Amino acid sequence: MPFLPFVLLLAWQAISRSARFALSWATALYFGEVPGRQGRLLSVVSLMAVAWITVIVGFAVPILGGAILEATGVIEENFDVVWYHWLGLMAAVVGLPPAVAAVAVYGGFHPERDVRTWLGLLPHCYHATLMLGLSVVEMILFTPILLFQRWREKRKFVQVPLAMREGSDDDDLVEAVRHALRSIGVADVSVGKLTGMKAWPMRTVGYAVKHLLGAIVRGEPMRLEAGEVQIYTYATNISITGPKEDTYRLRAAVERELAFSNAYLTWSDDAQEIEDALMEAHESANGDVDAMRERLDEIQERMDTESLGGDEWNVLYRLRLQVEQAASRRADGQDPEERIESS
Repeated sequence: MPFLPFVLLLAWQAISRSARFALSWATALYFGEVPGRQGRLLSVVSLMAVAWITVIVGFAVPILGGAILEATGVIEENFDVVWYHWLGLMAAVVGLPPAVAAVAVYGGFHPERDVRTWLGLLPHCYHATLMLGLSVVEMILFTPILLFQRWREKRKFVQVPLAMREGSDDDDLVEAVRHALRSIGVADVSVGKLTGMKAWPMRTVGYAVKHLLGAIVRGEPMRLEAGEVQIYTYATNISITGPKEDTYRLRAAVERELAFSNAYLTWSDDAQEIEDALMEAHESANGDVDAMRERLDEIQERMDTESLGGDEWNVLYRLRLQVEQAASRRADGQDPEERIESS
């Protein structure tokens, strides 16, 4: 089958051109915008997973199935695949999942970027790549339906991207969201597991998140309801949908109250280290506002010299202001355990 390399090239071009937009569109709607370098790498990993499934379903299964049927005499000669075509196909089938794992490791989704970490992912990389690819396909198929439903019901949809800290779980994030709602007087909140079409890709991708992406290991997606507003929490994202005024008000409360919770609001290693420094400064505040400001100025100097994206710098600067405001309240005799509010 001499045209196989040409067909594979066309398939890759078609996938890469159409899927780049669809992947970023669908994954952003489900899991939020992952900023910076890790966001780009997440798109690459997702594209590789979809390509792997396409190679298996579109080429490996038909070719191998036809060869088996021909060898058993069920069908007569159907096509001829030369050895180097077989070699290329098998290399793609066998090699893509380890390559996906390598991108995940050296792209910063794991704390250790070394061969040992990569080798530890190999036993799960095939299943994880399959589940990641299937979840992306589900996202692409379901997203237009969800968009039409929101348009028909005239509901706004906003998101808060995040990365859960190591050791945190669903209960930590749900409690942070409930606290944010209480801060604006919303106490009647129901909590349950997310069901229905929106939950399918999230559950499918859970295995890949745990065994491949590594940065966030959490369980089932959760659904909170407060009046007409619905809030969905998952590995990299809190999404809020509802009437316009309520939706934006709740997003502001969530972004304000997530500061110094069990979630990072930035993604890069450098930015998260600065978040940790701000958290440490907040927790060690002793009422000396001048000393606190000197410490924050030192952290600010690092913020201004690190190679941070604009979005991450803005988030960190807001957090710095919140720490400073909290220290001033402590000095004025207010409750030191009071949650940080926006400046």
